[in-house]
Amino acid sequence: MEDYSYEILDLLKKYDGDTAAALCGECAAHCLYAFSPLRENLFEWIEFGCDARVLQLGSDYGSYTGLLARRAKTVVVLDSRDENLEVNRLRHGPAGNVRYVRGDLLEKNGSQQATAFAVYKPQAPAFETVKELLEEPFDYVFSAGLLGQCKKEEASLLLSRAADFLKPGGTLFAAAENEAGVRYWMGAQALETAFLEVEFRGLFESLARERGGMAMLYYPVPDYRYPTVLYSDKYLPKTGDVTNISARLDGPGFWFGSEEEAMTKACRNGEFTKFANSFLGMYKKAEGGYEAD
Repeated sequence: MEDYSYEILDLLKKYDGDTAAALCGECAAHCLYAFSPLRENLFEWIEFGCDARVLQLGSDYGSYTGLLARRAKTVVVLDSRDENLEVNRLRHGPAGNVRYVRGDLLEKNGSQQATAFAVYKPQAPAFETVKELLEEPFDYVFSAGLLGQCKKEEASLLLSRAADFLKPGGTLFAAAENEAGVRYWMGAQALETAFLEVEFRGLFESLARERGGMAMLYYPVPDYRYPTVLYSDKYLPKTGDVTNISARLDGPGFWFGSEEEAMTKACRNGEFTKFANSFLGMYKKAEGGYEAD
């Protein structure tokens, strides 16, 4: 997906940080993506204690950082672009418990060497070092769109390095588009790297198999960008449950049919997981830590 950090910075300046006013005054898709309160729904349902340490991979314009900051004790946002970190800092820096680190997990030894990262505009009075921010493992690691920005062949490495930050019993969540999602069969244009269900499931099951723990997929409807309902491998929709999924909020496309009708047939035939528009993968690390054979 194209980066609109500078455009978002201009909007924050134009509306003096009032994201609700920006949503009312603008019609650009990137404004909706950055500021829509629906973005928080992807992780709003997850319960974690007020003492939790949380790592957000990919600044994502701060679209769900506010939710994490309200729930957790400490939030560290890691992104490779200063301009995206700046958007997040302007939105959520005043929260006081959010720290920003510039770095790229796909750089060589990126997840292992603190020298590969740098604190972005450290906050006074506590000027923490990268080592202080990242050395202690995290209870949760969240990523909404980072997988969509990498190549498919890089996804396994990215998730492996993300999992390196988890404490025993910690949980990793990461979302991505489904390459076979019903919206693409109806003519929507792909905006980012997407994965087939077997590919995406395999990424998380590999983590569980190699490191110990468990994995599961969730299915945000209509997609991970603007979710209103979340299904899972443990609770899948019945015929007729999946409705109102045809809104094209952030990309061009042509209507070749009804997404609702297509999804109704998929549910009837037990194929919902293959044609859902997006995936949210979950990997929970074993309490005993690394357990490779």
